[in-house]
This record gives sequence, C-alpha cells and structure tokens, in this order.
Amino acid sequence: MRGTPLNSSIEKAFKILSVFSENGKSELGVREISKILKINRSTVHRFLSSMEKIGVVEKNEETGKYRLGLKLYEIGNSVPLRKIMVDRARYYLEDLHWYLNETVHFATLKNGEVVYLDKIIADRNFVIISEVGRRLPAHCTGLGKAMLAFLPESEVRRIIKEKGLKKFTKNTITSSRKFFEELRKIRECGYAIDNEEIEDGLRCIAVPVFNGEGKVIAAVSISGPSSRINESVYDEYSKYVIRTAKLISDELKNITWRMV
Repeated sequence: MRGTPLNSSIEKAFKILSVFSENGKSELGVREISKILKINRSTVHRFLSSMEKIGVVEKNEETGKYRLGLKLYEIGNSVPLRKIMVDRARYYLEDLHWYLNETVHFATLKNGEVVYLDKIIADRNFVIISEVGRRLPAHCTGLGKAMLAFLPESEVRRIIKEKGLKKFTKNTITSSRKFFEELRKIRECGYAIDNEEIEDGLRCIAVPVFNGEGKVIAAVSISGPSSRINESVYDEYSKYVIRTAKLISDELKNITWRMV
C-alpha cells in the first residue's frame, strides 16, 4: 500500500525551519538558506514572508535576516506551561474560594487580551460570562487592569492602540488619560477593581502574579454581584486576594512566561 504523498509546500516550509536548528545560527538570510537547501532564492523569500505573517519566523529589520518566531515556542511549550501554572496555583485558588465563597479566576495576558486559565465557581446563583480558554478585553476587566498596571507603559500604549478602549457599560473607562490614571492607582494600592466595567452588576477584585524576576505573568481575582462586592468589603477582601497572589507568585517564581 502506497503512503500518502508529501505536500511539497509543507515539506519546503519544514526544511526551511529545520535549517535554523541544524545550522547553529540564530539568524539566517535568504541567500544563506537558499544555498544550504539548494532552493531558488525567490521561493525561500516567499515562504519566509508567509511564515513571518503568522509569527513562525521573525525578520530582524537591521540585518534583514530571519530567526525563529515566538509562535513556535507557543506551539511547543505554552500548553504544558499553562498546565504547570494552573496545577501549581490551584490549591491557593481553592483556598481563596473557600474563604470568600465567590467565583475565583486565574488568568494571563496574550496578544493584549485576558486569557482565562482556571475558574472556580461560587456556590451561589450568579452567572459570570468567563470561561476557561476564553479571551476578554483587558481594559475593562479587573484581571486585565491588574496585569497592564505592571507592564511597561510603551507596551500598554501599544495594546490600547491595537485593541482600543471599547465601551461595554456606562462605567467602562474609554479615555487613555483616565485609564493610565487608573493603572497608577492600581500600582499604589496593589489591586484592581472591575467596577461593572464589562458587565452591569458584576464587580471583581484582582491582583497581579509575578515571577522571580519581578515580571507580571498572571493575575488572580474574585468576582461576584455588586450587591456583595462593593466598597464596604474592598479592604477586607483585597487582603485575601493579595495573599493568594503572593503565594502563587512564590510557586511560579521560576516560570518564564512572555505576555504579548
């Protein structure tokens, strides 16, 4: 029985990617790859351009050469790494849930959006739109604001430029000036509040999680109706969330997680 014939385009793309690992150089030019593989230069350039668009390779604009992109790292490592993060954080998330009996979230930031990694639902009748694996805007969620507050300002401005500050409720912050003022307040007090900014009637208290290098890699939050989570409990509840975030940060101190 004959095997399935190879797709020539996939085969060429894989050969080009393999050159980087086999050649020992972090960056290679079109001419070098063409010479090594004995493939037409225009063909190599076409493949590299296509792969650059989807993040498989990146072009160094100064040298004009290419290197392997972050997308390959994500494909090879992000799922196991996310599982490690969730597994190590889970005990502390459950503890927080037990103390406050509110819905607990654990999330990270990818491509300027909040990605939910874990969720423990409160034993109360209140439906929250979040789901594990779902992405939501960062500017109007407690988790997103908690993480953005500890990113470089240039990175936050880039995210705002790309994603915008879309209005979801009357409380959504849509002014860049007010938004950066909000981030400053978060850095000062150590926690972020989603004050019904993405959904009417829903409030959250969120705190960033850092690795051993002091880089923000995730955030933890409690969420519930505004009738229960309001200014009267912010000080008390935030202490529990801050404590949980610190314990998770200790667990994840050796994790290198690039948030883009």
